[in-house]
Amino acid sequence: MKELKKLVTLAAVFGALVVVLLIVLVAQHVRNQRLEDKYNDHTVRFCELEDLKSLTVEGPDGDSTVFRFNEAQSVELLSHNGDNFDSGMINTAEVNAAVSTLLHFSLANRFEPENGDVGKYGFNNVQYRIIADKRDGSQSTVAIGDLVSDKNGVYAMVSGSSEVLVADYALYQCLTKDFENYLDRYIFNYDRSLINEISFENTATGDSWKVKVLPDEDTGVILQPNYDCTYPMQRNPNNTMINLLEAIRRFCVTQYIPITKENYAAYGLDDPQYLISIILMSGETVDVALSMEIGGYYYGYSSNNPYTFSVDPANLPGLSMRSFDLIDSYVIHGYLNDVTTVEVTVKDNSFIIDCMLNESYDFYSDDSIFRLNKRNAKVFDSNGECYGLLLFGSIFNMPVSRVDYDIKPDLANVEATIKVVKTTSEILNLKLVPCGSDEYYCFINDFYSGFIVDRSVLYKDNGHEMSGFGIWDAYLLATEAIDNKSADDIYDRP
Repeated sequence: MKELKKLVTLAAVFGALVVVLLIVLVAQHVRNQRLEDKYNDHTVRFCELEDLKSLTVEGPDGDSTVFRFNEAQSVELLSHNGDNFDSGMINTAEVNAAVSTLLHFSLANRFEPENGDVGKYGFNNVQYRIIADKRDGSQSTVAIGDLVSDKNGVYAMVSGSSEVLVADYALYQCLTKDFENYLDRYIFNYDRSLINEISFENTATGDSWKVKVLPDEDTGVILQPNYDCTYPMQRNPNNTMINLLEAIRRFCVTQYIPITKENYAAYGLDDPQYLISIILMSGETVDVALSMEIGGYYYGYSSNNPYTFSVDPANLPGLSMRSFDLIDSYVIHGYLNDVTTVEVTVKDNSFIIDCMLNESYDFYSDDSIFRLNKRNAKVFDSNGECYGLLLFGSIFNMPVSRVDYDIKPDLANVEATIKVVKTTSEILNLKLVPCGSDEYYCFINDFYSGFIVDRSVLYKDNGHEMSGFGIWDAYLLATEAIDNKSADDIYDRP
């Protein structure tokens, strides 16, 4: 009986061992089956996008990049070493590609390390970790070890598994990518309605301008950008300046280039040549500093972005131009179809221009009147240039040479007066008062305008070239042409 009891006991122990062994084998099979299912498409899917709250990449030297997701499974905030970038500053395509690679990376091989020794694969001193914080509060981690010997892959381990994975080299490339690649090339992209004022300074030339942003002009077809230049004079910007302003409000860099402050001088950033400020309706100011052109690029930094960058000059057309070349810089305005009479007095001499175009505004038609001192001023040279229009242009294309709003000159010793009567009956009086021996202060309707013009606006004879004449010399030339014209109203200067 005792021996029978021993046999029964041994059978029971053996049966228990078999059960335990079966449980272990089944568990191992299930685990292996899960791994097979997980890797059967040669892709590690250690976390799904819909489960993610945030995804963190920890790198060497304490570097940390965090992708934070919203309910729509999109990255709503990107952080790098404490600097935050909202969705408006993110290069969406680059970020989405990175997230996809980090979550689902390709697998070349997997194996159980001999004796569980993972140190020789670089896991005793891990330099990169991918940490997935899930919405349910759990966390999954991928540790990244050394590159494989042929550098075509990198060793990786997923938390909860003892296997060493050989991930595709694309994962390592993603981990070591410069953070700046995740940022949108538009360092800002403001709607015009959000901007109050844009100002600019060229520190090398001292040239500067300020522009107010006005509500868009509705042409009935499209909305046209509308700006008003307030400095150096109140004028409309020309098309070149409008294109520059549009490029500034949508500031697109060519490439992010990390430049330490110790190396600023090599890139012209220790003393930037161009300074741009954007004042938003909210009161916030965004500043941009740019170097002179170096090697075909401007280099710069902005107050809303911690990264330095390069900019192709083609992205900022007109940046190096003088303010007077970017705005309507004529002293007074007048066009053939909106002027009826111009009376000019230079010292003790005077003349009158009468202008009345026909209904189709055809200057060359016989029923359009253009007279100088009551004589027909539609006289031409052999090339078809009109002497009367040369005189008209010298009056209304009079360029401002500089501005000075601080001084208060007296309206005295007037050398020239120009009275313009518009078709609307508006009257414009321009008076030129000597400023030294080579310039004139401009008074418009008896108020100092702040404009100063060169003496050549009155006195300049450009010889046989039908351009660049001063008002008085253009008048003398037009009179000469009228006095000596042929029967066909042609005159060529001897």
